[in-house]
Amino acid sequence: MPSEPVTTIHPGLVEVRGLTWRPYGRREPVLRDVDLVLRPGERVLLVGPSGAGKSTLLRALTGLLGSVEAGELTGAVTLDGAAPGERPGAVGLVLQEPGSGVVAATVGRDVAFGLENVGAPRESMPAVVRGALAAVGLGDLPLDTPTSALSGGQTQRLALAGALALDPSLLLLDEPTAMLDPACAAEVRDAVAGLGARERRTLVVVEHVLGPWVDLVERLVVLDHDGAVAADGPVEEVLAVERGRLLDLGIWVPGAPAPDPVPMDPGLLRARAAGPALRAEPFTVERTTRLLDGTTRTARAARLERPLAAAPGSLAVLVGPSGSGKSTLLQALAGFLAPDPADAVRVTTGAGPADPAALDAPALAGALAWVPQWASSTIVAGSVLDEVLATSRAVRTADGDAEDADDVERARRMLDALGLGHLADADPRELSGGEQRRLAVLAALHHGPPVLLADEPTIGQDRHTWAAVVGLVAAYRVAGGAVVAATHDAAVVARADAVHDVREPVRGSPVPSPGRMPLAARCGPLALLAGALLAIPAGVVSPHWSTSLAVLAVQVVLAVVALAAPGRGSPPPRRLRGVLLRLVPGALAAVSVGWSTWWLAGHDLDTASTVALRVLVIVLPSAVLVPWVDPDRLGDHLAQRLGLPDRPVVATAAAIQRVHTFGQVWAEIGRARRVRGLGVSPRRPGTVVGHLGALTLGLLVRTLRAAADLAVAMDARGFATARRRTWWAPAPWRPRDTLLVLLAALPTVVALVAR
Repeated sequence: MPSEPVTTIHPGLVEVRGLTWRPYGRREPVLRDVDLVLRPGERVLLVGPSGAGKSTLLRALTGLLGSVEAGELTGAVTLDGAAPGERPGAVGLVLQEPGSGVVAATVGRDVAFGLENVGAPRESMPAVVRGALAAVGLGDLPLDTPTSALSGGQTQRLALAGALALDPSLLLLDEPTAMLDPACAAEVRDAVAGLGARERRTLVVVEHVLGPWVDLVERLVVLDHDGAVAADGPVEEVLAVERGRLLDLGIWVPGAPAPDPVPMDPGLLRARAAGPALRAEPFTVERTTRLLDGTTRTARAARLERPLAAAPGSLAVLVGPSGSGKSTLLQALAGFLAPDPADAVRVTTGAGPADPAALDAPALAGALAWVPQWASSTIVAGSVLDEVLATSRAVRTADGDAEDADDVERARRMLDALGLGHLADADPRELSGGEQRRLAVLAALHHGPPVLLADEPTIGQDRHTWAAVVGLVAAYRVAGGAVVAATHDAAVVARADAVHDVREPVRGSPVPSPGRMPLAARCGPLALLAGALLAIPAGVVSPHWSTSLAVLAVQVVLAVVALAAPGRGSPPPRRLRGVLLRLVPGALAAVSVGWSTWWLAGHDLDTASTVALRVLVIVLPSAVLVPWVDPDRLGDHLAQRLGLPDRPVVATAAAIQRVHTFGQVWAEIGRARRVRGLGVSPRRPGTVVGHLGALTLGLLVRTLRAAADLAVAMDARGFATARRRTWWAPAPWRPRDTLLVLLAALPTVVALVAR
């Protein structure tokens, strides 16, 4: 029975007393002795130089700092006299990298997550969800759109919609408009301004660019380089009295012109372009998204409207609305996505023009560099200095050269120029977002590629670090490098030699499949899970390899039936290929177990074959059925049908949802390593093992860090203190589910009869 919606009682009084935070691995605190009192309904703009601890302070205000991150914390934070997370939904947080805070597989479910935690009635949720999406300019997205299919800007707005849906007492926004075009950014600010139309809510916004927010806030809090409060007071007063000091700190004070780029020695950068480093004829990129029900949606993701030539010393920029496909075009130019026509993109190599997708890792690194939208995704080393040197070392190794001491010296000088010299030995994953962005640009340019593809290279920077990044890119251009950048930064666009307008794809016009989905996809998640688990007794009780073979034959027939997609139209593609790929680990396990049994059992082939086939019997149904399990629906069914406790159910569903993204993360890490020259090289077969090991380790590290961010995002939307949840969707059990379970039990019956 649904509970009554939880309403916020207290108005949002925030008190911060003596807050100091030093993450493990850092010598100095990120925040130092912070004292603040935020009055109920007050709107505060929190600013400071890059790395000053602004994002860290926001996490402290959620009450989550120290719970999922390792470090030394002193001081206290309270919301209305209690711990900030004590009341579900009292605090809304939009993280600096919103993609790390996605908690559900679909757009509608992600926005509704907080509403579930505060006990909102199911019938009221759709209207609230649609209203929140409309408020941030995503009202035309179908609610079943996979969150994995969104662009960076769309993901950022989705995170804000999830926070707005809660209507919290305290709303914390970490650079909510950093990756948005001016029109979308205005929509977001309007949505934030409208939050207090009915009742004032306490608001803290972190932004580097103050101007657009000045009229929406009353108070300005400034952190200095040491993470201490440098100024605090009414906006206009602080801007007037502390103007000079704010400029010295690198704050983007309204009315102050952009700073001049920091002069940098072009000799530090060794671009090798002798002619146009990259050419592209007009092309289109299409993206097909598979929904968890088996249907697909195909739509144009991006279009390059006119030829692009990256000549030595040039800067070409891609501009357009958020979600128009600028990042997609850059990935196609780098060879990560297939353009149409296929021969539209060519990069210059020593052997002449080449398709970047066809180059091996060292050759690709020698032809171009890539800075992605989320800078943290390209980290490949354990220290900042090693991160800068990684590509140079890989290229030199591929060429058979030893490391040059000059490479290290150049790296240190460039780190100093970008304000990162004191962090040379730090773990790059522990840097702030702005610091990671500068590091990504530097690591991309250190080895002197002919062309740089950069996605929003200046976001998250204060005035000083912005001038350093722009100065670095200017020196690279003087050295002969070509730059293609996607950006909303008007000062960067003003420096461009060519501007390419990227038109927004026609929304609301994806081409869905005709509705033909496999029979397995039409069943509920509990039935699918039960069907997979019923293979275990079938494998255990099978007495002999001949019986196991018969059981396996029955399973194959059932698998064919499960993957059948009767109806009109085209069936879902690559169903069999997907099953075979998922069976590879199981097949390797079967061979390994069979071989070890044969060795230990005196070379008894019958026993070895029986054990190996038992493994295949156990894993085959999982390879067929588990991919169709919607993790969100599974959580619904476990809680509503089986009555399991809410917290472990929701945590399990969120974890499974992240497991579904492992392939995407694996591909992303592989791209990052390949463009850094660290992928597989045909000239060095030994790189295969090293590359797979690095990918596995990278996936593990990314997974652990993503789990920490996910915990922060979930708890910030009331999950940690949810006392009684409601559910976005019902959890029906249909006759088809019963039929699937009965058929899945058939192999066990066959094994028992044979036994």
